[in-house]
Amino acid sequence: MTRRLLLYVIVLVLVAVLAVGLTYFGLRLCAPADLPGDENWMMRRRLLEALTVLSGGRPACFAGPGAGSGVLMAGIFAAALLIPLVLAMLAWELIGRPARLAWLRARGGHSILAGSHDDLKTIAQRQRASGPVLFLASTLADAVALTRTRPFAEVGLLGRRRRIRRQLERMGAGSARTIVAATNNDLANLAMAELALNGPGKGDLLVRLEEGSVRALSSSRLGQLANEKQRRLSVLSLTHLQAKRGLVAAMPGHYTIEGRPRSHVAICGSGIGLQTIAFEIARQGYGFDPDPPVISLIRTGATDFSAGMLERLVQSGAADVRVASVSLSAPGALDGAIYPIAGSFPTVAGGEITFGDPPPLLAVHCISDNDAEAEEMALRWERVLVRQGLFVPPIVAYTSDDRAIGSTGMVRTAIEPDLADAEAVERLIDKRAISVHNRFYEAQKLARGAAFGSSPAEVPWEQLADAYREENRNVIDQMDYKLALVNMVLGRGQASAEVPQDAVETLAEVAHARWLVSKALSGWRYGSPRDNVRLLHPDMLPYAQLDEPAKQKDRDEVATLGELAAASGETLRAERRVAIARPLEG
Repeated sequence: MTRRLLLYVIVLVLVAVLAVGLTYFGLRLCAPADLPGDENWMMRRRLLEALTVLSGGRPACFAGPGAGSGVLMAGIFAAALLIPLVLAMLAWELIGRPARLAWLRARGGHSILAGSHDDLKTIAQRQRASGPVLFLASTLADAVALTRTRPFAEVGLLGRRRRIRRQLERMGAGSARTIVAATNNDLANLAMAELALNGPGKGDLLVRLEEGSVRALSSSRLGQLANEKQRRLSVLSLTHLQAKRGLVAAMPGHYTIEGRPRSHVAICGSGIGLQTIAFEIARQGYGFDPDPPVISLIRTGATDFSAGMLERLVQSGAADVRVASVSLSAPGALDGAIYPIAGSFPTVAGGEITFGDPPPLLAVHCISDNDAEAEEMALRWERVLVRQGLFVPPIVAYTSDDRAIGSTGMVRTAIEPDLADAEAVERLIDKRAISVHNRFYEAQKLARGAAFGSSPAEVPWEQLADAYREENRNVIDQMDYKLALVNMVLGRGQASAEVPQDAVETLAEVAHARWLVSKALSGWRYGSPRDNVRLLHPDMLPYAQLDEPAKQKDRDEVATLGELAAASGETLRAERRVAIARPLEG
């Protein structure tokens, strides 16, 4: 409101200055030439005369009709516009804006976006192309930023739950085409989604939930409500998608170390992204057969893992988790934490290559709520590894700026996607996950006969519980890793390469490792028969110990790779690689 009033005042002042200026020059053109020495006195006199004319005086042009009288009349006309402009501004504020909101409530077709200016700017541009956009800001600073760039848009300050209900009703949520709840407060976003789903309307919903526990507990319930109301719902986490970008940027399958040492990944930093990255890496099942991977955590802050989540990661057995805590404000503290986990030199004896403990690093991930801090940690890792004479693996800095940093070419950046791109990625992931589930569903129907349908996973996607949907999404997360292991990538083109037949069994083992650790992270353990209450499963065994029907499930998962690529208009392509036979100097 303040921003609009300031703009109104600026417009009125400009019109008034224009009116005075035109009247002044009109009077100058109408009067005879000034006598020498009278210029300053005449200037002041004409300015007073211009104000007198504009305040109701009768203009006179001694030079007769011509340019002077035309300019003079233009000035008077400009001054006459001031009152209509003021009345128009008052009418818009008092009548026009409420009338516009009433029209939107009745007709619909608009979008309601809640969040910060930085998060909403791209999706607002896309939504504005197809209808009006109304905003809700979670903080006063967000509201100021929104009104600064969109002063005439409807911008409200998001309140508590009872106030949110009134705000949604006032903004016509029941007739809105799209509702986006993307503030930095998960509970506020959840409240908006629940109120929208429990109210009238058929519009699409996009809900941002960053906390893993909140997302896990709420996604299924929101999905059921959306299905009942036949509404399109997307639940996404920008941190989660950024972590996926980071995993692709530092994919261990894209290179190998001779001697196949145990997988070892380091994660350094603070914030909720630390937990997200740790669980995503564990779920990949990197080298789980024969030994779980090593995950070295360097915690630099107090806010990273939710209560009990680090303990769950450790107790699941999905990874050998080693934790250190440092203060970045203490000189040399980070270097002191990096040295013991940076890796070891290989030793060769009898033609066998062996590595000490810890094994060499396959990747390093650096994340913080502060972009500069994340970049500095990544550069510190690079300097320490170079100083020790160790090879530098991919080092990922999680920032908002995609640019080259470092001196070795091994430091990459993983930027947070904007909401519009994130929604498209989530829809693609779900499209691919549905393909995975449909193949599993049809295969189980043929193989199980009369027993089919007794498992909670043996139902169509629309009826599938969110926990099982998430398992199918985890299959998609591992897609890049599977392809990298067999020298393949996603690409464009008409013809699609086939997964080599001799690699199917290897990828089936990798698929089973992913499933095994994913189940373990959810609390499942080995037991026969299967018990969904006690979380026991007979397939919680190494791949080699599975029976043929269980192995076939993993082979079927591998067989979906071509379908998953086609879901995004891509194909499977063979990747050429170059082997370096000797260490590179420098």
